[in-house]
Amino acid sequence: MRRTLLTLVLLAPLWSQAVIVEDGDGFKVYDEQRSEEITYYFIDELVPAEDVGTDGWVPSDCGGLFGSPFNININLHYGAYSEMELKGKGVARWPESVKLSYEGTIDGGHALMDYGIKMFALYKICPPFGDGVEKPISDYLNFDLQFFDEKNFTPFLLDGNDENPVSMEDSIQQFHIWDGTLEDIIGVPISVPIIGNIASMIHLSFDLDGIMYIEMFGSRIALDEKAQRSIFSDNQYLVIDPPLVGTTLEVSAHYESLVYYDTEIILTVTLTLKIPIFELEFPIPIKIPLYGDKKNWIFNSEKIAFEFPAIFIEERAHQFLDTVPGDEDHWEFTVQNIGTRALEGRLLSNDPNFLVLPEEFLLDPGQSAAVTVFFKPYDEGVKKGVIKFYSNDPVEPFTTVALFGYSSESGTFYSKVKEGEEPRYEIRSSGGCTLTLMDE
Repeated sequence: MRRTLLTLVLLAPLWSQAVIVEDGDGFKVYDEQRSEEITYYFIDELVPAEDVGTDGWVPSDCGGLFGSPFNININLHYGAYSEMELKGKGVARWPESVKLSYEGTIDGGHALMDYGIKMFALYKICPPFGDGVEKPISDYLNFDLQFFDEKNFTPFLLDGNDENPVSMEDSIQQFHIWDGTLEDIIGVPISVPIIGNIASMIHLSFDLDGIMYIEMFGSRIALDEKAQRSIFSDNQYLVIDPPLVGTTLEVSAHYESLVYYDTEIILTVTLTLKIPIFELEFPIPIKIPLYGDKKNWIFNSEKIAFEFPAIFIEERAHQFLDTVPGDEDHWEFTVQNIGTRALEGRLLSNDPNFLVLPEEFLLDPGQSAAVTVFFKPYDEGVKKGVIKFYSNDPVEPFTTVALFGYSSESGTFYSKVKEGEEPRYEIRSSGGCTLTLMDE
């Protein structure tokens, strides 16, 4: 039987990740499992994207015999949205309580922001009346005030990592809106004696600078909205009770991120006074908060599943035959893995009168193996022992089998001795008569 058991251990699967470590007078068996890859996705649409315009050249595109000599193409696009995609695996670690967290797929995170307004207004005069080249209708009708940034990163990592929080930023610099004189604005001259038309001497210039900044802080995991167990920390996890019935744990979880928006525009009005002999310039910046907010993004819910081993021992106690000191009795019982993941562990006897083989086990789901316990007393008296089982079963990481035996040199008792490979029982009595029964 010992050879059979050793064969089971050698042929056991190599994919078990259990780690057995000493813990005081016993052991602890640590295990972990990763789920299939899942994807969380979220779009925050602040302003729905919209396109307004001619949708191409009108009335034609310099084509056909009856094409229009003059064509325009005008389009205004605006919108504001951000999105984030996260790929990774749920990780369950135990013994005892199952600690659930995430690990991200390398470069499996993608964040994007697209925010602002863009316009073009073009015309062209088709041959033979013109050269057919696109030209702006006006410089002031062609502009790009969009903020755009995107980034790939490893998700589910938080403070302390270079990529987290995920920060995105874009800016516009020195976007020229308009310049001219005061006379251009009011439409009439302002005459001052000796100096002249001061309205033509006052020049105004309008420029924009702006920045959009987003910070996305990730949380670990949330079981559902009512539980509110999302954690904004880099080293936390959720504690899940392993299943008492069945060994597959399916968790419906969603992901959350805490997101900060900060957008501002600086309008700089530059006043320039140009008079004979000298020139004075006065830039006047005006800060305009455009948009700022704090949001909690709740991503879609995904199901993640984990498999667990489950140890089953039907016989939890045994009474050995009365045995002469130095002789031995033995007992075999079965250990089963009724779970869906490899069962791995260690066995330990707490009393030297009881020896257990093997000392380690590793069983596939549905597999069973025999454990042999030898009762070999060294002195007389009542013997009590315990076989301790330490395994990666999260529900029953520690369990025992109780052992009882008695040893004496005289009186009526049962003794099991070895003669070659065949054990036999001898029943002895004080009258000197001996009856021998062979064990089958």
